Amino acid sequence: MPRFTISRHTGSKEGDHFDLMLEYGEALKTWRISSPAFQAKQPAHPIKDHRKTYLDYEGEVSGKRGKVEIWDSGTYAPEVWSDARILVALTGKQFKGRILLEAPADPAADWSLVDASSGLRKAAAAFLRGEPLEPAPTPELDQLRDALSVEERRVMAQIDLFVKGGPVHWTQAALNPELKRRIDADRLRWRHPWLDAARTFTQRLGELADLLLQYKPEAGA
Repeated sequence: MPRFTISRHTGSKEGDHFDLMLEYGEALKTWRISSPAFQAKQPAHPIKDHRKTYLDYEGEVSGKRGKVEIWDSGTYAPEVWSDARILVALTGKQFKGRILLEAPADPAADWSLVDASSGLRKAAAAFLRGEPLEPAPTPELDQLRDALSVEERRVMAQIDLFVKGGPVHWTQAALNPELKRRIDADRLRWRHPWLDAARTFTQRLGELADLLLQYKPEAGA
């Protein structure tokens, strides 16, 4: 797998900053960033490609351009890599997750950089804080309640993998549409309040799954 390094660069004329370097071919694609705390969106200034030796280099930079020390390093999996958008899963010693780099409309402007999972993480936390689905009130609905529990565990497992930078099994990330049809059919013949709650729960879980699926790499990306 290709490697990445985030180096802290001090004493440069641009001021103290961090360099995000992604191994790409025979060089390191490099962006100057203010912080390796990716939760909040920040500008990422593209600078010239670095030599691969900087994956492991610490020390003085030639030309009295300060010094660098490695903040984190490891490997990464490229999931989207285009002129406009780069989504990669980093597995480092300190950071494990996905970052999203997006190019500006103006070629002279900075890119933007953010933890790709920050919005999904907040949405998952809000879902878990929401109204839980109560146990089924009748034996006839037990099977439906069990199926919804399975769906919840499956979707949340894939979200956990995404947040931690692991490989997502995208076929397991979508909500089973048959469950929505089944709930709607049951509601037509039996106006039980629990089915209304089940429908709301399924909608909320489906919205969460759809948010995750926005990051699914397109074929050939």
